[in-house]
Amino acid sequence: MQRQTLSAFLTALSLVVLFPHLSFAHGVVGKRLFVEPMVTEDANVFSEYDLVVPSYLRGEEGRELSLGTSLSLQLTERLGLEVAGEWTSLHPNEGDSEKGFQNPELALKYVGFTSPAHEWIATFALSVELPAGEEKVGAEHFYSLGTGFFYGKGFGDLPESLNFLRPLMVQGDATIHQNLTGETEAAVNTLSYDFAIYYSFPYLQQFVKDVGIPSPFNRLFPMVELNFDRVLNGPDVGRTEAFARPGFVWVGKATQVGLAAVVPMNATARKTADLGVMGIVSLYLDDLFPKQFRMPIFGSEEMKR
Repeated sequence: MQRQTLSAFLTALSLVVLFPHLSFAHGVVGKRLFVEPMVTEDANVFSEYDLVVPSYLRGEEGRELSLGTSLSLQLTERLGLEVAGEWTSLHPNEGDSEKGFQNPELALKYVGFTSPAHEWIATFALSVELPAGEEKVGAEHFYSLGTGFFYGKGFGDLPESLNFLRPLMVQGDATIHQNLTGETEAAVNTLSYDFAIYYSFPYLQQFVKDVGIPSPFNRLFPMVELNFDRVLNGPDVGRTEAFARPGFVWVGKATQVGLAAVVPMNATARKTADLGVMGIVSLYLDDLFPKQFRMPIFGSEEMKR
């Protein structure tokens, strides 16, 4: 597994070297490039492969290493399918270590609204978690259904007096997860809601003012994600776990690389992790392989972007 992870990172970094000079064409609404968040859901629909999403957490009960991956495919101009999975290694302070896969997840996303002039996008989603993971690493043995709303908003429509705030953008989501089981204790519904706030150096340089940021730093997006999970029913109703993830992403023509710290924001979160770090390496398939992925799978030549 360590060799596979190293190979994945080296592959992604080699692509970064190959494509540093090319312009952006992926995930754009108007003038706004929306990047792939680390935890927050992406409202865009396109073909993309999250090669590896590594995460390391250290909490009161031990340490956890996870390696996630996902494949997104654009089925039509507005409809997308995502398949995601995750491998987890648990190292408790007491007891034996465990390794295994979490439940895989399938998600359908439909873009309901876009406004290029105001850099808006809004998407509806339906997801299902399949009980195919291993219980020894915490995977549940029943189906879970999710209904979500994802959005992105750039601030390029601010007045000229606020020019240097125009590179700001926010991406967010709200998803209700329902456990489909007859077991009373496990029939718990949760609400996850997330916000990702970015400052786009590319937008600053291209559409506000060229302040002379040199390459490769002119492709950086400093960011912070705020992630929340709240229990909606059962004995722990109201319990909320909250994390902040400050960091950055770097975006090329066909790749994205990001790194963030994981910071607990309340006592509940500190039980899970008092220290953490995570990253992301994504390949933009519709830009990397335009002949195969630039058109939606069920699209036509007229729909080609």
